[in-house]
Amino acid sequence: MADSTMTLWQLAANQTAKVFGLAEAMSPEVASRLRQMGFYPGQSIHCLRRSPLQGPLVVQLGDCVYSLDKQVAEGIALHP
Repeated sequence: MADSTMTLWQLAANQTAKVFGLAEAMSPEVASRLRQMGFYPGQSIHCLRRSPLQGPLVVQLGDCVYSLDKQVAEGIALHP
């Protein structure tokens, strides 16, 4: 990841950022599914809610709302 990037897991509630890319270490199946869901560089993503105790992160990407666990969210790089 570039120096000015952060992961989706680091995005605070009610914060918006743009997708930078997916981690190379991510499994091809998960990366493929995320791309099908619209996680492409340049897409705007908004954190709707952070669950307590390391629970799922709820985000909005376009018109869709997704719940992602920590392992997946840490593999999505963002431009703050």
